[in-house]
Amino acid sequence: MSLLTFGNAGFGGDDTTVFQNALNNTAANGQPLFVPAGSYNISPISFPNNSQLLLAAGVTVTANPGYGPLDAMLKITSQNVTIQGAGAASVIFQMRKSEYVAEHPSDHSEWRHCLDIEGASSVTISGISCNQSGGDGIYVADGVAGPSQDVTITNSVFDQNFRQGFSLISGVHIFVSNCYFTNTSGTAPEAGIDIEPNTPNNTVADVHISNNFSTGNAGAGLLISLAQLNGSSPNVDITVSNYSSASNQLSGYELSNNDVSPNVQGSILIQNSSSTNDGSYGAVGHGFDADGPTVVFQNLSITNPHKNGPDPTYSDSAAVGCLRGGGGSYPIGNIQFQAVSIAATNGMVNRYFNFQDDSNIGVQKMVFNPTALSGASLVPPAGLMQAAGFNSVD
Repeated sequence: MSLLTFGNAGFGGDDTTVFQNALNNTAANGQPLFVPAGSYNISPISFPNNSQLLLAAGVTVTANPGYGPLDAMLKITSQNVTIQGAGAASVIFQMRKSEYVAEHPSDHSEWRHCLDIEGASSVTISGISCNQSGGDGIYVADGVAGPSQDVTITNSVFDQNFRQGFSLISGVHIFVSNCYFTNTSGTAPEAGIDIEPNTPNNTVADVHISNNFSTGNAGAGLLISLAQLNGSSPNVDITVSNYSSASNQLSGYELSNNDVSPNVQGSILIQNSSSTNDGSYGAVGHGFDADGPTVVFQNLSITNPHKNGPDPTYSDSAAVGCLRGGGGSYPIGNIQFQAVSIAATNGMVNRYFNFQDDSNIGVQKMVFNPTALSGASLVPPAGLMQAAGFNSVD
């Protein structure tokens, strides 16, 4: 049923009531809601159970002025929701990023998400863009019903958002593929994708991120931060495949638990992926607990890391690392670089790897098995383990 069945919309006024009434009615009657080409303006809307939103090519939906600090444009806390656009280039949800920064500088605008999924289940998003939010392009977290479950996000673009392209806080059976997470800037972490639980009870399990692209972000291409989990938390289970990180301001891949959450269990596999011209490391663990989840990089290709020069915290310009400063409490490590390929032609790389604990507690369970290495300025040896030179570590 067409949106225009429920009232006039697309003529420059406020279309919120028409959209919300149309969603409520069609969902209650088991019908899809079709949005024809046009330009629409909405305040926050929510999706009831069994919503089906189909958007034609040529649809632009713009946030009305005046979103509050906690207002998300599209809110899903329900079950069985589909948002299907005709293509990310031609179906655009856009917010007013510059307005939020100018009017509310004290809250950093980090909660005005474009697409907010909390405690929802059986949600499918495809063929849209979610841009210029005052928070995240897409935010997936728990809610009253627990973690979000069975969420699929495909063939979409998340561009020029304020805090993240995509934040995953708590979710089970999460599938993200063929999406672009680009040009995030505003307030940290500013990553393309950030997987970062908020509490020990959050769950990050059966997560599959495949064939995605992250470029132009002010933070990392992919950030995984487990600082809020502990030994009682559900096991972490993340698989990343064919991820392309390029020209981000920080590292291509950054892993952290900040030495405060020992014994988090599970596994993280990052395979057949790449980092090209990223600002800091190709891949790095910061204070990553050696008794935490096993991290495996399989077939990682790194080209010209450290475009911004040595890491300012550690004065280090290795292509990959596992590092910590002083004040640590536990050994760091448990990261494997299997079949890693590194090529440096930009003159910014001194070693291929550096595994260093400045707390002198220890670096454990590290693997560095390269396939091809070229361009580092201080080799041989290929890298450092606690300041001692090695060509491989296993």
